Amino acid sequence: MSGNRRFHMFLIGSFFASFGGWINFLAILNIATYRFNATPFDLVILSAALLVPPILLTRIISQVCDRYASTRVLVGALAITLGTTAALLWVGHFVAFLLVVAFKSAALGFTDPAETVYVTTSVDEAQQSRAFRLLSLAQSMAKICAPAAGGIVGAWAGDNHTMLVSIVFIAAAILMMLLAAPAAKAVLPVAAAPDAKAAPRTRWTGAILPLLLCTGIYFALAAAVNNQFPLMLRNQGFDKSALGIVVSCAALGGMLGSLLPMGRNAERAGLGPLLAPAFVSCAVFIAIGGIFRLPLRPAEWLLALAFFATGFMSARFRVECRLFIARRLADQVASASAALQSAGMFVQFVAPCVGAVLTSLLSTSDVFIVLGCVAAACLAAVALRFSKQPQVAGLAAAADADCR
Repeated sequence: MSGNRRFHMFLIGSFFASFGGWINFLAILNIATYRFNATPFDLVILSAALLVPPILLTRIISQVCDRYASTRVLVGALAITLGTTAALLWVGHFVAFLLVVAFKSAALGFTDPAETVYVTTSVDEAQQSRAFRLLSLAQSMAKICAPAAGGIVGAWAGDNHTMLVSIVFIAAAILMMLLAAPAAKAVLPVAAAPDAKAAPRTRWTGAILPLLLCTGIYFALAAAVNNQFPLMLRNQGFDKSALGIVVSCAALGGMLGSLLPMGRNAERAGLGPLLAPAFVSCAVFIAIGGIFRLPLRPAEWLLALAFFATGFMSARFRVECRLFIARRLADQVASASAALQSAGMFVQFVAPCVGAVLTSLLSTSDVFIVLGCVAAACLAAVALRFSKQPQVAGLAAAADADCR
C-alpha cells in the first residue's frame, strides 16, 4: 500500500475516532443528567473528569508518543477508549461512572499528540500543510455530523444504543489505524551527553512558550462564553433557533478554513502567521459586542456571519499551531503537542468560571467587547515580548507582510 493510501486510511480513522468520540461525549452528558440525576456541582466534577486527566499525564503522554510508533499509540489509546465506553453501559454508581470517564479521558489524551507525530514523521514536509488541513477538516466534519447522529439514535433507541454506535465507530477507527501502521515511524529518543541536555530546555522555553501563551489566550477567548452563550441569547430576546444557526455557521466556517490552502503561511510557520487569525478573532468578538446592541432582525444575520468568521479563523489557528510545532519544534513534536493539548484543556476548565463572573457583572455586549480587547492586548504583549527571540525571528517580517 502506497504512502498516500496509508495516509487516507489514517484520515478515515481519525474521522471515525472523532465521530465516535463526539457521540460518546454527548451520551456521557445524557447519562450523567438522566441516569444519575446529576446536580450542577456533579456536572462540574464530570467536567474535571473529562479535562484534568490529560493535563496531569502531560509528561507521560509526551514520553510514550516520543518512544513508540504513533499508530501503535493510537491503536492502544482507542482500544482503551473502546473498553471504557463498553464499561459505561454497566456502571450503576456515579463515582464509578466518574472514574471510568476519567480513565477514558486519559486514554484519549494520547490521540491528538500521536496524530501530530504521525503527520510529521510519515508525510513529506511539502505536503504537511495539506495533511494538517485535511485532518482538521475530518475532525470538523465529525463534530458537525456526530451530534445529529447521536441525538437521533438516542431519541430512537436510548443512550445505551448510542454508546454501542460509538463503539462501532471506535472499532472502525482502530482498524483504519492498523491499516495505516506501515507508514508510521517511531520517534526514538537520541542519547545525549550530560552537558548537552540543557539545549532542548533552552529551546523549549524559547520556542514553545509563545505558542502556549497564544493558544491559552485564544482558547480562553472562546471558552469564556461557550457555556454562557445560550443564556446570553435568551437574555437578548433571540429565538431558540438562533443558537443552532450560529453553531452551524461556525462549523461551516471551520470546514472552509480547513479546505483553503495556507499559502505563504505554510512556509513561514512562525509566530506571525499564528497571531494573525487570533487577532482577527479578537476583532470579531468586539464586533459581536456591537451586534448585540442592534435590533434583533439584522443582529441575527450579522451574528451568523460573525460566527462563520470565528469558525474560519479557529480552523486556521489550529492548523497554524500544528505547523508551528512541525517546523519550529521538529525534534520534540510529541512533547510540544502534549503540552499544547494540556494548555488548551486547562484553559477550557478555568475560563468558563471567568466568563460566568463577567456575565453576572456586565451586559452581553460588554462581555464580548471586554474579552476581545483584553485578548488582543495580551496577544500584542506576547508579540512584543517574543519578536526579538531567535526562534521566532521571522515574526517581524511576517507581521509586516500580514499588514500589507
